[in-house]
Amino acid sequence: MKWKTKWIIAIVLMVSVVGLSKLEERQLVNIPITQYVTTGKDFVVMKKWVSSWMAEDEVITVSGDSVFNPFETYESFQPYQDGAIISYTQPMSITSQGSGLVVFTGYTRQSGKTVTVQYDNGDEVTYGFVGSFSTLPYTAVRLGDEIAMMDEEAVYIRVKRNGIPLEPTVLATYMSGGQQ
Repeated sequence: MKWKTKWIIAIVLMVSVVGLSKLEERQLVNIPITQYVTTGKDFVVMKKWVSSWMAEDEVITVSGDSVFNPFETYESFQPYQDGAIISYTQPMSITSQGSGLVVFTGYTRQSGKTVTVQYDNGDEVTYGFVGSFSTLPYTAVRLGDEIAMMDEEAVYIRVKRNGIPLEPTVLATYMSGGQQ
């Protein structure tokens, strides 16, 4: 498809969802549209659906640094708020663990500046106490894409599988590639 067609489809889809949600608010439609489009798994489904229309035949191969593995060279590990705080000797880049969708970038009381990614495998990974964001909400990411930069020498990580946080004791296995 040409890029103009892709943008038209994306805009029509967005207008349809917003329009239907407004009709739902006014109780003119009994379809729970806002329920369908407000969970991370639904964003992944919609992203895959729209991506299937817009699949590109062109593949660009690039080389880059390895994926951020917070358990390769950490200094200390401390369980905290359904996740863990991991400290390092120096700040580093936080990269995507796979293909997914950034569903949140913002500030929370528990983890300061925070970014959450809903991966295509259904896992939701939250990175907190980041210094700066490298992506915006609802941005598609692929394996190795930079998500955020650490300012300090520590990062908070929480992984949810099927809506349930993984125990901090299994985070090292998860982040080192044992999540498949």
